[in-house]
Amino acid sequence: MPVAIPVERVLVRTEDVVAALVGARAYREGIELSLHLYVQQGSDHSALSGFHGYPGGVKDQFLVGVEFCDGRTATNIDRWRLDDDADTAILMSGGSSASDGFSATTYYLTPLPPPGPLTVIVAWPAAGIAEQRVELDTEAFRRSAERAEVLWPVDSEAKSRELPRVVPDFAPGGWFERAVN
Repeated sequence: MPVAIPVERVLVRTEDVVAALVGARAYREGIELSLHLYVQQGSDHSALSGFHGYPGGVKDQFLVGVEFCDGRTATNIDRWRLDDDADTAILMSGGSSASDGFSATTYYLTPLPPPGPLTVIVAWPAAGIAEQRVELDTEAFRRSAERAEVLWPVDSEAKSRELPRVVPDFAPGGWFERAVN
């Protein structure tokens, strides 16, 4: 069972769009990040297409990436397998809800980030939002993870499966292009 972490940070703010980290939960093996996307009424963009690319498809997706202080990266568009090395950084999409003006989603990041800064990188190319970076101190995440309760042991016999990869257009030379390719 996770431990809540009070963290609130604006990740990007434009004239008609705000994206924010509005909370986190620490588990023994990772953290869950809660993100909100706000789009002003009358804007040319819709929060519906933000986190999961609807109604415009994946090419309209709000990009989220993380970089550990040791250089490992993960994004919300990465392909991963259940048998990936335990050191591979993975950012898995959780549940979400949305309307034209508001979208909320969660991402589970595993493994637990090492001590040092965790950089969160966001961009929304479809809305003209270039890459933005915010650094978070992982100390609160790590302390909270120590208090998280393990309910059942992990099944080491889990079957491997490959997930499909659909990649949006990235800004040439940007962080997302380097991290994903």
